[in-house]
Amino acid sequence: MSVNPVDQIKDEQIESPLNLELQEAIKRLAVLEPSPEAPYLTVILDWVPQGDQPNLRVGRRVFTDQTKAMLDPLQAHTPEHDSLSADVQRISEWLDNEVDPSAQSVCVVACNAKGVFEAFALGVPVPENVILTGVVPHLSSLVRVAEDYEPYVVLLADQKEAVMAIISQRHAQATMTAKGDDWPRHQMNGGWSQRRFQNGAQERIDNFAKEVSEELRSRMDDAGVRRLILAMDEVAGSAYNGALHQSVQDRVVGTTQLDIRASMADIITATSPIIDQAERDRERETVQTVEDSRGEGNLAVVGADDVIVALQTGQVMTLVMNDDFRGEGWGDFTLPVYGVGAPPNEHPVGGDMSDIVPLALEEEMIRLAIQIGAEIEIVDTNVPVTEGEEGAPIRDTSEPMPRSEAATILDAAGGVAALLRYALSEEQSTANT
Repeated sequence: MSVNPVDQIKDEQIESPLNLELQEAIKRLAVLEPSPEAPYLTVILDWVPQGDQPNLRVGRRVFTDQTKAMLDPLQAHTPEHDSLSADVQRISEWLDNEVDPSAQSVCVVACNAKGVFEAFALGVPVPENVILTGVVPHLSSLVRVAEDYEPYVVLLADQKEAVMAIISQRHAQATMTAKGDDWPRHQMNGGWSQRRFQNGAQERIDNFAKEVSEELRSRMDDAGVRRLILAMDEVAGSAYNGALHQSVQDRVVGTTQLDIRASMADIITATSPIIDQAERDRERETVQTVEDSRGEGNLAVVGADDVIVALQTGQVMTLVMNDDFRGEGWGDFTLPVYGVGAPPNEHPVGGDMSDIVPLALEEEMIRLAIQIGAEIEIVDTNVPVTEGEEGAPIRDTSEPMPRSEAATILDAAGGVAALLRYALSEEQSTANT
C-alpha cells in the first residue's frame, strides 16, 4: 500500500508595519545620486518607549535637539538650508503621525533637493542614535542591523506535523504548516499485525519528513535564507536528519526542542540566542579566513589603503570591518575615485579639485561594497557574556572595555579587511584604478 505523507499544507504571509526586508532598501539607498550642495539627512533613532510612558521616546527628543543644532548655523535661503529644513519638517511629521507603535527603531533618509524620502520602522533596537548629513546617505548602522538580524528559518516538527517559520528582526514573516495523514491506523496488538503497524508507522514518519524537507529546501532557496534551526523531539529529529538535503544540512546552525504547539513568541525567544551565537561564530570564521587567505594567493587585503583600492576595482567578495572602525577619507564622485586620509593638495588623476569632498571612510567603504554586490561582515567588538567566566571579578570602570577575539585579530590588521574574488596586482593603487 502506498503512503501519502502530507495531507495538507497551509501557507501564511504575516502582514507587518515594519520593514523586515532591509537588504532591498539598503541597495536602493546605496545607489542614490550624490548631492554635494544640499546633503542627505540620515536619521536612525531608538524608538523603544520609556518605562510606562508609551509616547515618550528619547529618540524623538534627540532628533529635535540635534536637527536644530544643524540648522541654526546655516545661512537662510541657501540650497543646503532650504533642503535640510524641509527634510526636518517632513521627518517630524512622519515621526509624530505615521510610526507604528510596535517599532523598536526608525530610519529615514531624506533629501528634499533630490526628491528623496525613504522612511521605515524596524523590529529591533539600533546600537545608537544617528543623525548625520552627507553627500550620500550614511548606511553603516542600517547595514549592521540587517547583518545581525538577517532572516532565518525555524523548522518545528513532530511525527506528523511540521511548522516552518521565517523570522527576521525577531518577528515572523511567514509560516508554512504541513500535516500528515493518520495511516496506518492501529487496529490490533501483537504478532504480525503489530509488526506491520510499526513498519508502516515508521514509513509514514520517514516519508513525511522527506516531503517536508523538500518543501523546506525549495522555500529556503527561493527566499535566499542561509540559516536554519531545527526544533523537534528525538524521534522526529532522527527522521529529518536522514531526510534533509545536504545543502540544507549545511545551513543548520543549531537545534532545540519545542512543542509543536509552541507560540511564535516562544519560538523566537528560544531561537534568538542560537542565532546570536551563530552570528558571532561567523564573524570569527570570517576573520580567520582573512588571516589564512593573506598567505594563499593574496586573496585577502588588510588596512584601509588596500581595502579602498580593492573596492574601487570591484575585487572585494566580502568586506570585513569592526563595528567601531572609523577613518578619514575623500572622494570625487564625478570620476569616481576615492582615497584614505585628508583630501590631497592635488587631484590624483587630474580631475577638478573642487569635486573632491571629505568622507567618512567607513561609510564610503560600505556604500561601495553594496554597489559591487560584496557581502559585508561587521564584527561585534563587545565580548559576549558567554565568553566570560562565571564568578570573574567585576571590571574596573577605568579599564578599557574588553574586545571580542575576532575584533582583536582585526584590530591588528587596521580594523578593516577584505576577502577578494581575485588577487590585486602589485601595480594597482588608488591613483591609477
